[in-house]
Amino acid sequence: MMSGRLALVLAVAALACRGEARGQPTPGAAGAPAPALSARPAATRPAPGAAVGRADARGQVIAVGIASRVGASGAADATPKRAKLGEDVTLFAVLEVDDGGTRTVYSDAPRLTWKKKTFAPRPLAEAPAVALAWAKIEPTEANLSNTASGNFRYERIPYAATPLDARGGAIAADVHPTLTPDHGHGLGTMRYQLTATQGDRVVASPGVDARRARAAGGLTDDVHRVTLRKDDTFIGYLTEMMGQPYIWASAGPSDKAHQSEHLEGSDCADLMVYAARRAGFTIPYGWTGSLKQHARVLASGALADDGVYRDRNGVPVPFPAPGDLILFPRHVGALTVDRGTIGVVDVDDLMIHTLFDSPKEQALRDSGYADNPIELLRWKKR
Repeated sequence: MMSGRLALVLAVAALACRGEARGQPTPGAAGAPAPALSARPAATRPAPGAAVGRADARGQVIAVGIASRVGASGAADATPKRAKLGEDVTLFAVLEVDDGGTRTVYSDAPRLTWKKKTFAPRPLAEAPAVALAWAKIEPTEANLSNTASGNFRYERIPYAATPLDARGGAIAADVHPTLTPDHGHGLGTMRYQLTATQGDRVVASPGVDARRARAAGGLTDDVHRVTLRKDDTFIGYLTEMMGQPYIWASAGPSDKAHQSEHLEGSDCADLMVYAARRAGFTIPYGWTGSLKQHARVLASGALADDGVYRDRNGVPVPFPAPGDLILFPRHVGALTVDRGTIGVVDVDDLMIHTLFDSPKEQALRDSGYADNPIELLRWKKR
């Protein structure tokens, strides 16, 4: 039976969604520190991968995992990684091998933190011979709705494994999506799976079937995740969600367990709140109508015939600072670049937003909301 708190959360989310829906186009049809090891046979045999190990080495691969490291030093581990553009993130294959009851961990990570222990693993060159195949685990759709069924529920996000043309037991993390538009151009979030084939035995790390049990539509953190952002600004944190779907009425049983916090995806308002929380603001998830509780209004205006937004006196609305919010009726984005008529807000200016597509930077004129009145908001001090 649904708890009273969860029922209240879902009811609020559904009401907020209906509030967002008025005046908007109809959405398209929807479709832990502990290391993640899996000894389950893969559902399908992967494409042939890179051969590692020795044919004369004894033992059976009983589990496969992925560890990663930001930069060139320190121990690799299985936790999700966040890094800035220009910081290298390396994924390392981890094999657990049983030989007559003796278990040995093999990896090309120089140092490895695994099962709460930090040690130097045996190199993959000494492991029993296996073929390794890497894959991205990525959403297959960029536009989803938690109300596609007619009532609020956490819509199951569809994922697929996309083989990577990568060789060996250590590869550079690549977050470019291949099944949805690549709006981040090297920024955003990606998940990964590793498969090891030893003779007729196929063992894989967690992938598309590793689903969260409740109050989510996405995958557990056992599916290795890497996030690359532009920088440590509010705008930079917005880029962390690139490559993840727009989710109409994204939600969660609590702020910490919100879909956005798991980088599953978000709606327009929750994308803004996610980045603000990452930037150190204490703001609860809500909807566009709740944003002004946590931000102050800088200016307001409407679009004039010359493509410039003007206030009620006809004075051009000054372009504020990159990262300030531009609020439309039931939609919101974050201004990023002043273009066109410099110094004022016009349809050529760029914003980051998400609307029936994964987050992207886009000119106001192409957003579908340019003809609407605007308010410019700035987050209140932390």
